[in-house]
Amino acid sequence: MDRDEMTRLCEAHRAAEAARDYDGILRTFADDCFFETVPLGRRSRGRAATRAAYEGIFTAFPDLTPDDKAMAYGDDVVVVWGTLRGTSRGAWLGVPPSGRPFTVPFTNVVPFREGLMAGESVYFDLATLCEQAGLDLDRIRAAAKGTGPTGQPADPGDGGPGK
Repeated sequence: MDRDEMTRLCEAHRAAEAARDYDGILRTFADDCFFETVPLGRRSRGRAATRAAYEGIFTAFPDLTPDDKAMAYGDDVVVVWGTLRGTSRGAWLGVPPSGRPFTVPFTNVVPFREGLMAGESVYFDLATLCEQAGLDLDRIRAAAKGTGPTGQPADPGDGGPGK
């Protein structure tokens, strides 16, 4: 894909995210897409899992908003970076909300295949997000690994706030 096509698709993706239009979000992805939240070590695969990850993120952080600062282009890949803002308003990975806001830098790496986004890898500082949002970092990490702080299975939740 050329730079203009990748930009248009990224903009359509962001518009669908802003509208919380899950079908619109999924239209930007290939059928066998992925959504990876790197600081949690979680990767959703396929449309159903990717949709569930987005639903979980926007339930936990209903006002989640990325402020894209810049984009860099490679062969069939875009890297976007900026600032991510949101408020903990719903359970995230089974951890109750705090009602507190956060603002953290983020980076998204988006590979493309056959005219669509193959997936998205999201990077942000989990410790800083948890500190600002008043969320227990150890509980979030344990839940992301599939166990609660007592070693019991955790609520599978979502892939994280990387959007």
